[in-house]
Amino acid sequence: FQAIQQQLAVLANEVVASRMAVASACAALPGKDWAQQAMIAKIICGLAAGRAPAIAHQVHGAIGFTREHSLHYATRRLWSWRAEYGSEAQWAAKLGKMAIEHGGDTLWERLTEAA
Repeated sequence: FQAIQQQLAVLANEVVASRMAVASACAALPGKDWAQQAMIAKIICGLAAGRAPAIAHQVHGAIGFTREHSLHYATRRLWSWRAEYGSEAQWAAKLGKMAIEHGGDTLWERLTEAA
């Protein structure tokens, strides 16, 4: 049971991190750093869309792949949404390029302002 509790805690962490990233991006919309926040949210949510279903299927076992259980529907939706508008690697590369263009001297300030 302890291993399952650990997996569920990791799953909950993925969900909360995704929600916070999206909330931060939405809050930044009127400001100048909205694009950066949107990129960060896309990366975090994309990573979570890969990790969370894997954990959910491990916890549920083989039943999650059967027609009797609805988990496979949610998994396919998440994977489909994850694939839209570019991968995490593409957005991470764009975010890194943006950070380099702004110069290393202001990187820490930009990161801590966005948080």
